[in-house]
Amino acid sequence: MVIWIIGLSGSGKTHLAKKIFNDLTKKNKKCFLVDGDIVRKYISFNLGYSIKDRKINSKIITNLCKFLEINGYIVICSILSIFPSHQKNNRKKFKRYIQIYLKSDLAKLIKINSKKVYSKKNVVGKDIKFPTPY
Repeated sequence: MVIWIIGLSGSGKTHLAKKIFNDLTKKNKKCFLVDGDIVRKYISFNLGYSIKDRKINSKIITNLCKFLEINGYIVICSILSIFPSHQKNNRKKFKRYIQIYLKSDLAKLIKINSKKVYSKKNVVGKDIKFPTPY
């Protein structure tokens, strides 16, 4: 099973993913937490934030989740996920796929700017459209 948590930066994706992970591991479930920021830091660190690089990063994360699913993990993934086509493919790729969308008010996220993301360029929601998932 893959639980795919999506939303804008600062919407609470990582917080929710950690909560789900902790709840499942307390029940002795074999889980793995995949966070888009961590993958970018350690696996796809050579990629930038262009649309092309974001697509590559998204595919890397999907493939990592598939690898973990094949190996018997419940995967909890927190990622921006701005490509509807990738979300659609996920529904076909994974045996069991649950998508959670954390809808947030962009103006509030920009004001809070907890990760200092919204002062940069090529920011999803500000410079790059965040398509509402279906």
